[in-house]
Amino acid sequence: MRIAFLWDGITQHKGKRFEDGLYLALKRLEEDHEIGYFEPLDRYRIDLFKPDVLLFWGALCENCVQEVIQYPYKKAICFAGGPIDEKNTNGWDLYFTESTINEAELRVLGKPYMRAFGINERIFTPKLAEKKYDAIFWGAFAKWKRHDLFAMSSLEGGLAIGQHQDHEPECYEICHQMGVKVMEEQTRDKIIDLIRQSHCALNTSDFWGGGQRMTLEAMACGIPPIVMSDSPKNCEYVEESGYGIICNPEINEIKEAIEKAKKIKGFKGHNYIHSKWTSKHYADNLIKGLKQIV
Repeated sequence: MRIAFLWDGITQHKGKRFEDGLYLALKRLEEDHEIGYFEPLDRYRIDLFKPDVLLFWGALCENCVQEVIQYPYKKAICFAGGPIDEKNTNGWDLYFTESTINEAELRVLGKPYMRAFGINERIFTPKLAEKKYDAIFWGAFAKWKRHDLFAMSSLEGGLAIGQHQDHEPECYEICHQMGVKVMEEQTRDKIIDLIRQSHCALNTSDFWGGGQRMTLEAMACGIPPIVMSDSPKNCEYVEESGYGIICNPEINEIKEAIEKAKKIKGFKGHNYIHSKWTSKHYADNLIKGLKQIV
């Protein structure tokens, strides 16, 4: 099968060697299928590639949809999260979802979907390390991640890592103000070392925010995630695995959860990841779905 993978900024992402579960899933698929990597508007090169199917990673916003819907090929989308607007759901032959809540939305709309998600289990692994941080949060600084809540709950014991965004400077400014250690984007190996040096992954993402990858990556490293009760996409994994803590998005309650997380031991989360959320599971479900529409 010839698969054209489309992602806004893929040239930049591949230049930085994005090494998440999707990256490794695609590398697995390359063993038996031909995959081309393209920017969504790279019409000339995509047509030269002559794909059997387009696999797009992104949100269902109008701009993203218009970039891809023009192509006369079968189309599947790895839905990146956010609201689902019915007017942007036409033209897709299949939706790959990361969360039960999105499956429910698509089911109501009568759209075809299946779950395909996972993390890079080869590099996110447990390893004993001295604990230096009470809580860690990694990923670009964005309002929906509620870094203000993270900062006021973890204070000097917190570590926030990620790309600074000029249009939302308050996200990292509040971390500085509250004494949280702030780092720009780090190499994947460095991030994993810092995860292992933390007592927990404090994921303060809100309802519309994602953050599921962070939750699963923490589990894979043997670090308990703390997720917010109003973030069903993250609660789903903590509830199913029985690993980690769900608490209300309130500062005192989060502080109590951090102290509880320091006492959580064992590899229950790691074993859960390997039961269904590795890059192999991701790749197997992607190709299963794509074969159904080609």
